[in-house]
Amino acid sequence: MTAWLLLIFSYIVGSIPFSVLLGRICCGIDIREHGSGNPGTTNVFRVLGKRVGFTVFFLDMLKGGFVILLIRLGWFNDNHFHPLLYGMMAAIGHIYPVFLNFKGGKAVATSVGILLFYAPFLGLLGLFTFFAILAITRFVSLASCSGTLAAMIGSYVVFFVGPIEASMWSYIFGVQGDIIMIIITTFGSSMIVYRHRGNFINIAKGIEPKAFFLRKRPKKDS
Repeated sequence: MTAWLLLIFSYIVGSIPFSVLLGRICCGIDIREHGSGNPGTTNVFRVLGKRVGFTVFFLDMLKGGFVILLIRLGWFNDNHFHPLLYGMMAAIGHIYPVFLNFKGGKAVATSVGILLFYAPFLGLLGLFTFFAILAITRFVSLASCSGTLAAMIGSYVVFFVGPIEASMWSYIFGVQGDIIMIIITTFGSSMIVYRHRGNFINIAKGIEPKAFFLRKRPKKDS
């Protein structure tokens, strides 16, 4: 019974709309009424700035790996499903949050959290790819999809090649690959790419905004 309740709990945690909550608490606005209207991290960066943006990113990332962390800490012993199933439920909660009439974000930050807590190397690989593509293109959508695809490819490598033998390095670089990890990363990557289909259309049309909001602002002369 605990395993099924954890799935529901993971969905509820994933549904917590930190972007909307912090927008109202810190700035007195509903993020859904500004910018792109999407309650995702990118829109928070554009509308509310880097401080709130990084806070939302961290919280969205944490809710993706929260239950996985509890399992790693031994809270539930063996009375649970595969840890990644709880991460997937958190991601679904972020995309279809019960608290926002099932209209949420694209689960990029949440997916990063899932991998960082389950297979750190895959999470870091996704983050590195994200920032590399972002630096080159300045398109958050392209960087997000590239990062998630890199993590997916990495999961296939882990599955077919196997983990590093020493236990310390096995934790740092990831866990033993299994078919559930392949399914979850493939499903998650496909979902994120699908959620960004409108952004790719905008890139083709030349109207997709670039992420200049992450640059340092030049100091004004006194």
